[in-house]
Amino acid sequence: MKRIKIILACLVIVKSANLSDLSYYEILGVEKQATKQEIKQAYKKLAVKLHPDKNSNKEEQEKFLRITEAYETLRDTYQRYNYDQQGSQSSYTRKYDYRSQRDYNNLYYNGLYHDDPFVDTVSGSNFFTYLSEGFHFMNFYSPFCPPCQNLVEHWKRLAEVYKGIVKVAAINCKHHNSFCYNSMRITSYPSLLFYPNGKKGNYVVYRGGHNFEALETFVITYIGKQIHIPTLWQLRNVDKPMAYVVDDRNIDDNSLIRITFHLKGIVPVVLVDDNDMRSKLTSDPDAVIVFKSKGITKEIHSTDEKTIIREIIKGLPKVEQLDRQKLKQIISELRGEATVPWALYFTTKDDDKLSLYQMRNEFPEYNFGEVDCDSLQSLCESLAVESPPAWGALKRGGRYQRAPRPPRDFLRRAAHAARLRTVSHDDLSPILDGRAGAWVLLVVPHQIPWDHLADAFTEASLHFLDDDIDFGIMACTATTNQHCKQVARNQAVVLVQNGTTRHVYNGRMDHHDLMEFIQLLKDTSNIELTEQQALEIMDVSSREHAWLVAYLPDNCGTFCEEFTHEWRLVAKKLRALSFLRVGFLQCGRETTGLCRNVRLPTGRLYPLHSGQHYTVNLQHVSQAPYILEWALERIDDSVNKLNWQTFTKTVLSEELSPTRNKKPWLVYFHSPRCYRCYELYPDFAIISILLANSINFGKVNCISDRGLCQQEHINSYPSIKLYVNNQRGKSAVALQAKEYASLLQDIRPHLKQYDENLLASIDDLVAPRSHFQHDEL
Repeated sequence: MKRIKIILACLVIVKSANLSDLSYYEILGVEKQATKQEIKQAYKKLAVKLHPDKNSNKEEQEKFLRITEAYETLRDTYQRYNYDQQGSQSSYTRKYDYRSQRDYNNLYYNGLYHDDPFVDTVSGSNFFTYLSEGFHFMNFYSPFCPPCQNLVEHWKRLAEVYKGIVKVAAINCKHHNSFCYNSMRITSYPSLLFYPNGKKGNYVVYRGGHNFEALETFVITYIGKQIHIPTLWQLRNVDKPMAYVVDDRNIDDNSLIRITFHLKGIVPVVLVDDNDMRSKLTSDPDAVIVFKSKGITKEIHSTDEKTIIREIIKGLPKVEQLDRQKLKQIISELRGEATVPWALYFTTKDDDKLSLYQMRNEFPEYNFGEVDCDSLQSLCESLAVESPPAWGALKRGGRYQRAPRPPRDFLRRAAHAARLRTVSHDDLSPILDGRAGAWVLLVVPHQIPWDHLADAFTEASLHFLDDDIDFGIMACTATTNQHCKQVARNQAVVLVQNGTTRHVYNGRMDHHDLMEFIQLLKDTSNIELTEQQALEIMDVSSREHAWLVAYLPDNCGTFCEEFTHEWRLVAKKLRALSFLRVGFLQCGRETTGLCRNVRLPTGRLYPLHSGQHYTVNLQHVSQAPYILEWALERIDDSVNKLNWQTFTKTVLSEELSPTRNKKPWLVYFHSPRCYRCYELYPDFAIISILLANSINFGKVNCISDRGLCQQEHINSYPSIKLYVNNQRGKSAVALQAKEYASLLQDIRPHLKQYDENLLASIDDLVAPRSHFQHDEL
């Protein structure tokens, strides 16, 4: 009763008071000693009444934001402790004004870092592809969390200062809540995770202060472990470039570590702390660094990191300059006998070219060339370079590919992905018109991020390296975006273009899934039917096989685009049955006759010697496992549905009184609530058709027959057991549910005491000849 009174009083306060004058505890109507559960309950009650979805009043929306801010702070132990220590909420005042619903939505969706050039904004979908080699510092935050807001400027500064050394990123957990909580187990904001070895190792939870100095101290401890700056004891005559720090009093230690890290492998950095040696290097008392390289001596007076690096890079041997004529020559050589690929670096006058020398040091297997986009602007635009600095590669066969950032991952695999290239707008039209053979395209509209897609797409191209399939990436610029809009509007799209036939990939950007999609199109390239073929199938007198046919109406839209992939999965699975064919009829706009009557996506099963057929509405049964179950139950009835009584009379009777004349039993234990059971059942049903005369097959529903499954010690779904006459006394053999060919091999050793002809028949079935033509895409 007391709690109810407090909540009611709180509602009165929230409606009447100026919330900026209240503490977070007063805003939520709880005592300072309130538990987390009490805070959560108080927030829920207030949120129900004040949520912006139910209130268009700006004052009410403002109150909702204030209670959310209070809840975000008090629900977390660390933030609540800091808040209590402040003595007032003044230091936790919002830095971001979101008085309107529009402002709230902008902060909710865009977060705090979306326009920052140094902090990478990462989502749940690209988090794991974002992780690469090297240092990563990840900020999991809520845009409405005051400590998160207080951290912003420090986090941005860290990203700027350590650009090129540490990948600094931010994840908006208010927008990507499921990923943060379920995948990463983030329970408080901000949570800062440092990955010292990138994707190859575990992360370290940062628990220090939320200011630049504390963040830098933490980061520099890891960077310092990879950097050694030796002290020079004597001068040596060497041809290699060397940077001598002759005055380190005015250079911050952290700055010196960063300079050394950037130049690692390019120019060694050494300390000179002996006055005699210093005098031998320079007579200038204002010199900070002396750079020597092959007779060149350069005295650098600045203590600014960028200036020092720029001056040192200027003193290094120049990289070969490329123009249009030289590029044509390189392409011609690569189309001939040349095998060494070229890494192309596109630069401008303001670029320090550090990345160029870093990559040249790291990838000696490439030739390196520099393209000046200030003087060769049209050349850079023709090579899809919109904003230098940027990277590209010319590889075997003369194919050109522009790199996404960062270049390190790109150069590591670009030369091997020989069939992958950048597609220009002049190339796109012939491909889409069907005049350029088989292509897999990644089409990216202007200003749509796509770095996280590059790895999976490149990996898929490597898998089909020996196939007659070209892979292309068209990342549109502002001037070419109208061409991308032909196939992609507001997001990147992967499509397979085979002549005039186009297939859009709708799965997640994982290279295994993408490869499976392309391979499926290859394996089922001839299942699309014409109206005339469909009419012949309907005629029982001319039917030479049983047929499973999908009829898809015109203007079927996204459903049919996604459904044809499911139907191809059905066709691939059923190719084990030599008496059955699978096809689909896609009705067009100018159809007559049969297609005139196709109003809904419909599936039909035509038995071999029967004028009857079975029909199903494919909008109700649209996924491959359910379609297969429906079709296989009508193709054959070899699988017996078993309950306690029938199982006892048939399966157990064979176990208790085995004879040479009785067949073994293979039983599938499943749950109708288990999707995996539906996925694996078609393989079991196919085996039942192939071995119908040799083995008995059964199916047990472990929801309706729970006692039977408990008796048989079924602990997971699906489970398969083989019941045989075993002379050792063990008549039930547990098998793992899997693809039908592998399951046949698992069954084989347990059937030796039965008919030898059965074993021979299994050997013939393990690798059945497909009745599909394996045409190229």
